[in-house]
Amino acid sequence: MNMRSDYVIKGSVLSEKSFSLLENKVYTLKVDLKATKTDIKAAVKDVFGVDVINVNTSILRGRIVRKARSKKGGAVEVKLPNIKKAFIRLKDGQELPAPVMNTQAETVTE
Repeated sequence: MNMRSDYVIKGSVLSEKSFSLLENKVYTLKVDLKATKTDIKAAVKDVFGVDVINVNTSILRGRIVRKARSKKGGAVEVKLPNIKKAFIRLKDGQELPAPVMNTQAETVTE
């Protein structure tokens, strides 16, 4: 059973690791927890119109955070949601519209 393409891709991951993987043409996306690798491959082809060579996935387990609600109640523990990430490698010459990190510092001339 295939998932709908617009439900599979949740967004892009913005982190140091994802930007370093961009140099190797590997894109990192947040995807639905129930999406399979074939669902992800089909969704990227439908949404972006590019050919996917391979897909690797990983699930980040939500950590438990202590939050204080009131003085009488004390700290309350809340579990953050699990997140599934997909690392996608595309064919040579193709790319996703990913955010570009500005590596050059802008200098002001006086």
